[in-house]
Amino acid sequence: MGSGKDGKRTTPKLDAKIAPGIHVTPIGFESFGVRSMCTFVETPDVRVLIDAGVALGPRFGKLPHPREYQARNLCRAKIRDCAEKADVIIVSHYHNDHHTPNYTETVWLGSSAEIAESIYRDKVVLAKDVRNAINFSQRRRGWMFQRFVKKLGSEWEVADGRIFEYGATKLKFSRPVPHGEEKSGLGWIIMTTISRGEERILHASDVQGPMSKKTLRMILKERAKLVIVGGPPLYLEGVKVKRSAIDKGIENASRIAAVVPATVFEHHVLRTENWKEQTRLVYDLAKKAGHEVVTAAEYSGVKPQLLESMRQRLYREDPPSEEFLRWTQLLREKQRREPPPV
Repeated sequence: MGSGKDGKRTTPKLDAKIAPGIHVTPIGFESFGVRSMCTFVETPDVRVLIDAGVALGPRFGKLPHPREYQARNLCRAKIRDCAEKADVIIVSHYHNDHHTPNYTETVWLGSSAEIAESIYRDKVVLAKDVRNAINFSQRRRGWMFQRFVKKLGSEWEVADGRIFEYGATKLKFSRPVPHGEEKSGLGWIIMTTISRGEERILHASDVQGPMSKKTLRMILKERAKLVIVGGPPLYLEGVKVKRSAIDKGIENASRIAAVVPATVFEHHVLRTENWKEQTRLVYDLAKKAGHEVVTAAEYSGVKPQLLESMRQRLYREDPPSEEFLRWTQLLREKQRREPPPV
């Protein structure tokens, strides 16, 4: 599957070929220019929004380029639109690119209490447990978020290891798995399998490949037709992540691609411009098996825009306006309250 030079889809949508009763729409991903793995899933029984968050991140000693803020604003609008349609919202863990917190922050998140309320009010929220298998920072963040959602009058359910049924559709949640390596200091996440009859898709956000063999076995055991998985953080090699861990993530992702008919390979891995060369094994094994590996943008039939990895080049080739540059010089507390002029 791919897209032509004009950005139009050149083959039918993967979910139409692989799981026609489960319609998958990528909402926010690195290939759309933002940090996110937000996905909207519709079946005849239920509409589900997974990981309704978006963020930008620090990189190269520069604040995000205006094009990144524009991509974030677009993603925020799409999340709010899909949340209005959704019956269920899933929270895999409490990093801010995977849920929308209820406070104002304009530099990285573009969040506010009003935006969070518009997303989570009158929903069933199926979320990672805030008490068990969770590190300190996410426990604190998750507890505050849970309190906010309950005050809205929304239904809050701990999802870890549970199954929820909506007509013929099942939402199955894994027990907590590591955010990357085993015993990762970044905590744990829950994976989501959505099935209807023999059709099955799986969403695994920050497993980073996965790096964990146990997580790999859990993914393969689900026998999904489509897996949406976060790849390893190539850009952190030698800084926060050992090369051996990254190699594990690439190897395990390639095993998924060799077994699963279609894989959306995304998130941390796309924060490096030459990511595809470094993960060639994933594509080679998929091709050998006659399977598909795509980014979320390619899945959607558009050209990937890896804006974070391009940040230095964007500042050179598309210089920001003087107004934007003045905003970058504001005191951080004022920046957090005043949106960037983009």
